[in-house]
Amino acid sequence: MALEIVAPIIMGVIAGIIDIGFMVKDLSGDAKSTIGHGVGAMTYLIAFSFVAFNIELATNSGFLPTFFQNQIAVLIILALITATVVHAKSAVFAKSRGPGTHETWLHSIILGVLVAASPFIWPLIEGYLPF
Repeated sequence: MALEIVAPIIMGVIAGIIDIGFMVKDLSGDAKSTIGHGVGAMTYLIAFSFVAFNIELATNSGFLPTFFQNQIAVLIILALITATVVHAKSAVFAKSRGPGTHETWLHSIILGVLVAASPFIWPLIEGYLPF
């Protein structure tokens, strides 16, 4: 049970790139502000990926109630929190066409599920990376 560092960063960057793609599809704003928002979004997507990859450290500590010792339940909660944060951040995004980037709830939920499922996706793509 080692602390994962590199994998959450890579998966967070992948989720951030997907977020930028969703924002471009949702007609957010000019390119400079969209990419600026996407880079800002990568920071918390990396942080949430870090939590998802190291969920065993918290759930196996013995300090949490029984419900929160279930890793799948905690990952589902993390997916919902991530989707809420992604949607809230896109709603207050300045310099867009209209209020916010108009990022849909579906795109926010997809990003939340991607972040929560990243520990299960990582073994599938790890072998294709050059390091």
